[in-house]
Amino acid sequence: MKNFDKLSSKKLKGGITAPKGFKAAGIACGIKKSGKPDLSLILSEVPATAAGVFTTNQVKGNPVVVSRKHLKKGKARAIVSNSGNANTWTGKKGLKDAYQMARLTAKALGIQTEDVLVTSTGVIARPLPMPKIRSGVKKIANKLSKKGGQAAARAILTTDTRVKEIAVKVGNITIGGMAKGAGMIEPGMATMHAFITTDAKVNKGLLKKILKQAVNKSFNLISVDNCMSTSDCVLALANGMSKSEIRNSKSEFSKTFEFVCEYLAKEIARDGEGASKLMTVKVGGAKNEKDAKSVVKAIIGNFLLKAAVYGRDKNVGRILQAVGSTPSKVNWKNFRFNWKIGREEDIITVNLGVGKSSVTGWGCDLTEGYVRINAKYHT
Repeated sequence: MKNFDKLSSKKLKGGITAPKGFKAAGIACGIKKSGKPDLSLILSEVPATAAGVFTTNQVKGNPVVVSRKHLKKGKARAIVSNSGNANTWTGKKGLKDAYQMARLTAKALGIQTEDVLVTSTGVIARPLPMPKIRSGVKKIANKLSKKGGQAAARAILTTDTRVKEIAVKVGNITIGGMAKGAGMIEPGMATMHAFITTDAKVNKGLLKKILKQAVNKSFNLISVDNCMSTSDCVLALANGMSKSEIRNSKSEFSKTFEFVCEYLAKEIARDGEGASKLMTVKVGGAKNEKDAKSVVKAIIGNFLLKAAVYGRDKNVGRILQAVGSTPSKVNWKNFRFNWKIGREEDIITVNLGVGKSSVTGWGCDLTEGYVRINAKYHT
């Protein structure tokens, strides 16, 4: 992204609660056997315009169903999220539990049930322990704080090794974000959970457009293991408390929004399960953006190439195999590539020699650690 360094210099502390009018909290309510934080809550002090994008997996978590329904009016005030249990493939009871999470949260906050968005992440096909959720929601509602952003970001983690959060200023508007994701990362929308808050004033249709274009340039261009999750979502809340209105999707606000999403997407790729380094893949010289994206995804998702990155093996065959497996048009006489090996990041640049379109995406190396984590998955 252009001006990435410039925007990085404008980063603030506070993460999801940096924008005006947002509070958050994160606690342990007993879902995880480890005793680690597992319940997160974000609240806007006033009604906010809301938008979201969700997994395209045929199997969808019950919270996805509930949040999509609540988002139809384009307004929300709270996001409640648990980790350790995905509430997916849990039947009619699981769907009722997801609705109950929204109702419990709304009651604790004194707002409407439809103003609460719900997400869950963790083990699939395990009933949600509602007594723990019930007591946890009552407790967390009393812990909401302007300083609670990092605690909230920590409570949504599963196999992640680090908190992923950011806040950036653009004019008198602030955008904050937090995300989780390390495994089951192969976007067909976005693969993980990411929440974006802003005090900008944005109407429903425009926020949805800005979110979609940002996701397509960030979360939809990462991969860890070619596995699409059932619970993925990116949710955005804009409460307008800065009193600055956004009127188009090509504004400086939109660029900064994209920067926030790109930063979080890269952090997810960097923190891939068992990963030791980030892969940045830049594909240029493509006939069109579709061709460029196809090659990016082929490279960042190629297990042979990912293993070569781990082994510091600059193997031309891995790149040729990955590019050649796509339907993208390539002028092989003009085809060029460069592979720069670094301690924490490998940068692979490919030119297809056909046109002027370019796309950048991110992945990670493949190590023995990934197998150890997923041979027996628990959170």
